[in-house]
Amino acid sequence: MNTRSTTLKNVFSAFLLWLGALVGFLLCLIITNMLLPLPKVMMDAVPASGFLSSPLAFLLNGGVNALIIVWAARRSSFKGFAMWMQLLVLSFGAQTFMTQIETGYFISAFPLLHGNFEVYAFILRGLLTSALFTLLVTWMVGGFSKKPRPQAVFMVTSDRAVKTGAWLAVIYIILYMLFGYYVAWQSQELRLFYGGPAELNSFVAQWGLSLMGHPELPVFQYFRGILWMLCLTPLFMGFAGKRVELVVLSALALGLLPTAQLAFANPLMPATVSAYHFVEVSISTGIYGAFCAWFVPKTISTN
Repeated sequence: MNTRSTTLKNVFSAFLLWLGALVGFLLCLIITNMLLPLPKVMMDAVPASGFLSSPLAFLLNGGVNALIIVWAARRSSFKGFAMWMQLLVLSFGAQTFMTQIETGYFISAFPLLHGNFEVYAFILRGLLTSALFTLLVTWMVGGFSKKPRPQAVFMVTSDRAVKTGAWLAVIYIILYMLFGYYVAWQSQELRLFYGGPAELNSFVAQWGLSLMGHPELPVFQYFRGILWMLCLTPLFMGFAGKRVELVVLSALALGLLPTAQLAFANPLMPATVSAYHFVEVSISTGIYGAFCAWFVPKTISTN
């Protein structure tokens, strides 16, 4: 009974921590929007809702961020500033930086971003939200206390990261092309939004046209594959848990941190386009995150 009571107490404690972090994330979003509001032209273009209603979108984003960042923090061997930076790289890197560099690449599809610096404003808003939230979570899990942290189980050597990252980035390109076509590109509304054909071309024909128009795309996506891996590297280096747990956490981090925000009403793209991107990216980058966690970190020898 003692063991069962302790387990229930731990589960309840973890739930309260997650709930507190969820509320904290929403407060961080509100603070960011108060300090750095969207310009009027964008506010006027915001539809009534995204592919989820506003309350559900807030709950999804808060719940996802609370789950992933609290989980990473509870399994972190770092303390204080080091833990904060570890969580910030994961949160800001996966949620804002990686999404906005692709927005910049496909900026021709977003008229509201032409002739202004709003992409940089999006990055600044994301950085502020992530900085506030990860600082809060670091404090909530006792990262600034003097209590000892669990010992790290994995390490990432530079030669292993370079060698493994070189072929993992190729896997990312393959996932990008497969899910981009067989999930996102199946939507006629999405194809027309990006200036594509009304009728669906074959996989080979469509990617042939895409690469003729953007021959640099594979190189761009290859380096995005490297950057996705780098977003996870601090998590790998400080993780104190089993590899299967790290694989699941990394899959959720790359799958949901970049995509949960698509549920909000979006002035840049229709709800249908956002929904298809949500399914496409959450699955493809989630798989990629799992691959990174399985192959990149090396178990620390206990001998």
